Amino acid sequence: MENASEEHEFLDSEIRCSYAWSTGEIVGGFLEALRDRGVILGAECGGCGSVFVPPQSYCEQCGGAMKDWREVGPRGVVLSWARVPEQFEGAPLEAPFRYVLVRLAGADTSMLHVTPDDERVKTGVTVVPEFKERRTGAITDIRWFVPEEQ
Repeated sequence: MENASEEHEFLDSEIRCSYAWSTGEIVGGFLEALRDRGVILGAECGGCGSVFVPPQSYCEQCGGAMKDWREVGPRGVVLSWARVPEQFEGAPLEAPFRYVLVRLAGADTSMLHVTPDDERVKTGVTVVPEFKERRTGAITDIRWFVPEEQ
């Protein structure tokens, strides 16, 4: 049997789907505290006591369920960072800026966020969150982390 040559037509298009999702009790509580009180909460594991920020419903260390909320920070230490010199689609800020991995005081995990493009932002530097004046219950209610003034 001979291979018949097939012609294909291609359509270049984009499909968009609107959706809504529930944050659930754990993430919802975290976002509500950001919005209503301007504080960062971690979830404490009922098994080993580890504090997770951002919070999650189970512990990655021991598999235990989260039992309590703990206010963490506001100070944190930069564990790692990366400078973003040019704008890209979907960027959380106008470039240049920096992504930072921050370990907040009282937390056993780190959270990824952003900082302004500030030469003082480097590994080991203490940073604090700068909250937006008008908050909506999103991680972006923390505008960014900035170096703590000495």
